[in-house]
Parts: sequence; C-alpha cells; structure tokens
Amino acid sequence: MVENHGDNLVITAARGGSAVFAGKLFAWGTRFVLAVFLARILGVEEYGLYNLALTVATVAASFPTLGLDAALVRYTAVFSGRKDSSSVLGTLQLGIGVPALLSIIFAVAVILLAGPIATGVMHQPRLIPLLIMVSLLIPATVLNRQLGATLQGLKRIEYDVAAEQFSQPVVRFVLLAGFALLGLNAGYAILASILSALAATVMLVFFVHRLFPLRRTNLQAKREPRELMRFSLPVFFSNVITTFGSNLQTLFLGALSTLSAVGVFAVANQVNMVGSIFQSAVVASSMPLFAESQDRGDRRSLEHLYQTTSKWSLALNLPFFLMVIVFPEALLAIFGREFATGSVALIVLAWANLVNAATGTSGAVLDMTGHTKVKLLNSSAAVVLAFGLSFILIPPMGLVGAALAAFASQSIVNVLRLVEVAILVRVSPYNRTYLKPILAGFIAWGASLGLGIVLLDAGVTLQLLIGLPTLFGVYGIVLVLLGLDPEDHLVLDRIKGRLLRRGRRAKRTKKLVVPHPEASTHG
Repeated sequence: MVENHGDNLVITAARGGSAVFAGKLFAWGTRFVLAVFLARILGVEEYGLYNLALTVATVAASFPTLGLDAALVRYTAVFSGRKDSSSVLGTLQLGIGVPALLSIIFAVAVILLAGPIATGVMHQPRLIPLLIMVSLLIPATVLNRQLGATLQGLKRIEYDVAAEQFSQPVVRFVLLAGFALLGLNAGYAILASILSALAATVMLVFFVHRLFPLRRTNLQAKREPRELMRFSLPVFFSNVITTFGSNLQTLFLGALSTLSAVGVFAVANQVNMVGSIFQSAVVASSMPLFAESQDRGDRRSLEHLYQTTSKWSLALNLPFFLMVIVFPEALLAIFGREFATGSVALIVLAWANLVNAATGTSGAVLDMTGHTKVKLLNSSAAVVLAFGLSFILIPPMGLVGAALAAFASQSIVNVLRLVEVAILVRVSPYNRTYLKPILAGFIAWGASLGLGIVLLDAGVTLQLLIGLPTLFGVYGIVLVLLGLDPEDHLVLDRIKGRLLRRGRRAKRTKKLVVPHPEASTHG
C-alpha cells in the first residue's frame, strides 16, 4: 500500500503520541502511588499545604516563558523542515535563554513575597518556609518546559518523555522513600520535587545538545525576535490565564475554605488526571505536524490528522471517564477514608475532561495555524468565568463548587475552540468513526454499572479488582467488534511490521552467535 503525506503524518503522530502516552501513563502511575503515599503519611491538612505551595510555584512559572515554548515548537519544526539551521539556532537561543533569565527573577520575587502571600492572601503562616523552598522549583520548571518544547519541535519528543515522564518521577520516588526514613513532611516532599526536576533538566540539556548543539562556531545564528514575540505574546497571555484558571480553584479553596478541602481537591484532580493523559499526549505529538501541514498549505492532510487524533483522544478517554463515574468513592478511598468525601467533585471533574476530549485537538490546531490571538480571547473568557463562579460557588459549596466552576469554564472554552477552528481553519474533527467509541462506551457503562450494583456491599479492593478489568475489557472488545478504521489499521500494520522485523533480526543474531555443534569440540 502506498502511503500519502496524510498517512505519514498519522504514523508520526501515533509514534510520538504513543511515546508520550507511555511516559505520561508511567508518570501518572508513579505520581498516583506517591500521592497515596504522601496523603496517608502527611494527612489531609499537611497534604493540602504541600499542594498549595506547589500551586503557587506552578502559577509563578507560567510567567517567564513568555509563550516562547509554543514558538519553539512551531518555528523549530518549520525551520528544521526547511533545513534552515541558522534560524533554528537563533530560535533556540531566544526561546531558551530569555525565559531562563526571567525565571530567576520570578524565583526571587516569590521569596520576597512569601510572607504577604502566606499570611495576607492564604491566611496560612505555615506556608512561608514552603514558598521560600518552592521558589527554587521555578527556574527548573521553566527551563524544562523550554527544552521539552525544543525536542517536540525537532520531532524527538521521546527524549522529553524519557527525562520528564520516566526519569523525574523515579528520582522523586527514590528521594521520598529516603526522606521517609527521616520523618517525611511537606518540606521534604517539596525538596524531592526540586531535586527530581533538576535531574530532568540535566537530561534535557544533554538531549538537546546532542540533537542540535547550541554552541556552534561555524554557524551564524539568525534571530527574528519580532516574529517570535508576535506569535508568542498572545500565547503567553493565554497560557498565564489558562494556568491561573486551572489552578484557581485550589487557590480559592486555600483562601476561602480549608486546607482539608485543598487536600481532597488535589487528590480528586490526581485521580481524574488519568483521563487526560492520552489527550495531552496526542496534542504534544501533533502540534509540530499541524504547523508543518499549515506551512506546506496541505489542508487535506491537516484535516485528516485533526480527525484521526481527535477520535483517538475520545476513544482513549472514555474508559477512564467511565472508571471515575462508576467507582468514584472506591478510587478516592485508596488515599484514606477522609478523602472519599470528594466523590461528587471527582465526577464533575471527569465530565470536564470528557468534554475536553470530545472537542478534539482544536486548541493545538488554533495554535499551530497562527490563530494565537483567538486563543488569548478564549482563555480570558474562561478565566473570568472561572473566577466569578469560584468566588460565588466555593464559599457555600466548597469542593463541589470548585469542581463546577472548573467544569463550566473548561467546557465553554473547548466548545469555543471547536467552533473557531471550523470558521477560521475550515476543518472539522468529526466523522462517522466517532460513533464507534461512543457506542462501545455506552455498552461498557451499562455492564460496569450493573456490576457496580452487585458489588455495592463489597470492599473497595474487590470493587476495583473486579470492576475495572470488566469495564476496560467490555469496552475494548466492543470497539474491536465494531471494526477498526483504515488509519487504525495503518498504525497497527506498522507496529506489526516492526515487531516482525525485530523478530527476524533476533533470529539471525541467534544463528550467528550459536556455534555449530562440531565447532564446539576441543582438539
């Protein structure tokens, strides 16, 4: 079968997406275990204090990037596709160097403002030393984001996965296990996050330098700061607003509610995060491909990739969504009985993730086709809505109010993106193939709901051990019985062919290394 350019993009997206998905799934699994470990040792209040400090650092780290992480993805992909090494070098110098310097300034600012933030805003004096510590995480977070974006633009996202999704969680796990011997508290937990992030930084620098050395005496860097900033500034404001909006509920809970509410909400987010893993993996691997297709003027390939990745996003999200809405209390009880009170909030957050997956990779299409100002407007509308709803709903409703505010703001912005892509880019993510995962999801939901009723009086462990395999098994079997689509067969054929080639190479190697019986005798 002769593959066209659209098929090649699908294969590239699948290869990159599978690497990111594997890394994110591993990282989520590790973080899930660590979250259970920390929640049970620290307790709900101390765990809330720990997450509040990390949230402040996350919001602060969104400012120094200036949106240049998205610019690195887009322009590195475009310039490397044109074989323009001088422009690639100039882009990397600006896209990495400027945010790195700004991140140091913001780290110092957090140290100086630790007292006012902790006592004046959060009303938690115990937060002061944690904010001083967590400020060290800001430069590492910013630098890792820019280096990861560089690898993404160079279409070697698997290196970023190796550093941030595999190595960093493992290092953090080892450090926390060691600190547990000293008497684990929120401070030690933050220190483990800082050291593991720095370990990832070292790996990312090595990978980027290996692919494209930044210090080249024989190459004159071609910098275009105006073009980069014209593209990145709308992304910057949008990302800051989005980051602030996505963490708004945690900040409001800390200021208007209790540390216990912060801790439970953090656990609910951690459980719900698994549903968005493949969505983010597909988006990360597709962004440079959308940019390349736009640069080539190949709208047909862009739409084909848009539809395929959006369908994959929905199909992989659905079983995790069903897992959450059928077994919410059982999942939260893993962290401790006091965390099970967040089951309603967890279900609401799961619906927000489903809407995100169902609207496809529209946000990535808008970014990589140059419509960054539209993204800024969307994010501004979302954060205004999230701010207003959080202020209104959190005081009387607590956790559920925070979850409802997140659901409303995220859903509105995702639907807006979908409509805007249809108008501005004139492509749609939907076709008949979307119906298959939806039908499989309904059947799996019915089966797991019936099983959940039967296991209602069973223990948490038994519910999950029987219920989860049944849910995923029914969903997968129905999806296969409904029939795979051509692009799915294309990717599976590639995987099958690669495995067969590896098998043949292994057999040839075995024949070479195994001596003939007659040759093994000694004279």
